[in-house]
Amino acid sequence: MLTDLTLRDFVKELGSSSPAPGGGSAAALAGALSSSLCSMVASLTAGKERFKDVWPEMQEAGETSRQLTEKLIELVNQDAEAYNRVMEAVKMPKTTEDEKSLREKAMQDALKSACRVPLETVETVAKVARVMESLLFKCNPNAITDVGSAGRLAWAAAHAAAYNVEVNLKAISDLTFVEETRKKLQFELSQVEASAIVAEAEMQKRLS
Repeated sequence: MLTDLTLRDFVKELGSSSPAPGGGSAAALAGALSSSLCSMVASLTAGKERFKDVWPEMQEAGETSRQLTEKLIELVNQDAEAYNRVMEAVKMPKTTEDEKSLREKAMQDALKSACRVPLETVETVAKVARVMESLLFKCNPNAITDVGSAGRLAWAAAHAAAYNVEVNLKAISDLTFVEETRKKLQFELSQVEASAIVAEAEMQKRLS
């Protein structure tokens, strides 16, 4: 599995001529980095005596972040697997009408899966962004730039994953699926953007 590779080997594989892993896996990894930063910030706040009033919130934020990180790591692998299923469908025979019909069904099923995985990445990153925003005003101020970095990574992760949803939606013939997926995507993306804007504004205020 991709996530069993060393960081150096993963980056090498990402930069190779192989189309998977690609942008969707990179998006999930960026989301996991964002979530991990949130976990670190929570850990740097919980247990410190001067932040005692927010220990329960920080402990909860840390646990939630760790769970979200694990989910996003899974999505790194799942995105590459979804792409490979599309490629398998593309290679199916298409000589007879029956073969063409079977191939088209397999293609449509694979494309839907290739939409669902990056959509789940966006949904998961939206949860990370909410944790990030909850840390912003209560965490150890020495770690505030790490919260800001988490916000930037979340924004990048969500948008990169969204590109992968949109490109696959273009080839799907089920218009109801397309409409519902795009609606969910825009809602979750707007949630990430809203949290990222709040984080950026607070960061600029603190840094100035």
